[in-house]
This record gives sequence, structure tokens and C-alpha cells, in this order.
Amino acid sequence: MTYAVTGTFTKTESSASFSPASQIRRGRFNVSIWGTFAGTVKLERSFDDGVTWLVCSKPDLSDAAFTTTVTFAVEEPEADIYYRLTCSAYTSGTINYRMSR
Repeated sequence: MTYAVTGTFTKTESSASFSPASQIRRGRFNVSIWGTFAGTVKLERSFDDGVTWLVCSKPDLSDAAFTTTVTFAVEEPEADIYYRLTCSAYTSGTINYRMSR
């Protein structure tokens, strides 16, 4: 069974939260962002059930902030961690997203 959070951004806002541990305790999941847009989407995670959200880091330790189409896999070693995407800047277009396992 596939578990996914999908949607679109057309303004600054956050997606629904996604917990890869809801189906399996931990492991890999996919993140995809696509469309024709001018904006910035950040991948965030929470260690406290969504009370506090922290921007994830890329391997080079820069913020996981994306301004163009991207798809990648995330490895989560811990259980009960929540993820979401946040459109932190928006100018135009439609930003499509999907987080799935």
C-alpha cells in the first residue's frame, strides 16, 4: 500500500504533514516538486508531533529549499518523525508536490 501526501501550492503555505513511520517504523520515502512556477519550497521535519518545524539540510548542509523541479529520496532512521513541505516564497505558477512511501 502506498501512503502519500499530494497537492499544489499557489500561495505561501504548508502542506499536510507526512509521517513515513505511519506505515513502517522508519526508512526511505520520496519527495517530488514540479511545475512551472516562481517560488521556493522547503522540506521541514518535526521531532515533537508537529509543534516545532525545522528546515531539513541537504548533504552540503544548506537548507533543503527548492526553486525548480526536483525529486529525491529521504532516509529517515528514527520512528515517529513528521515531514511537510512549506512554500516559503511565491510569485507565480502552480507548484505540485508529492511525498510518498
